[in-house]
Amino acid sequence: MATKKASPKKKAVAKKPVAKKAAPKKKSASKPKVSNVDRLVAAGVIHQDHVGDHNTLVINKLRAAEVSALVNLRKKIGAAAEGKDHLRPNFPV
Repeated sequence: MATKKASPKKKAVAKKPVAKKAAPKKKSASKPKVSNVDRLVAAGVIHQDHVGDHNTLVINKLRAAEVSALVNLRKKIGAAAEGKDHLRPNFPV
């Protein structure tokens, strides 16, 4: 009986990945940029009447994380009684 010789197996050829075209980015409806002063006033952290021009410049230089921390701290402490916000510090010292 004749034995069959195993035919040499062909090596799998690695296919080159096809470069995909980047999908065009969709323009999301981004919110208009709100200043830090406006965020803090809206959260009740500071009063617009108590903020001068020199304070506005400094407050607007704060990072977003710092402003968020101030807003979260105000939520934890709670608001001062109406008209008596000057009687206690805004934040624990």
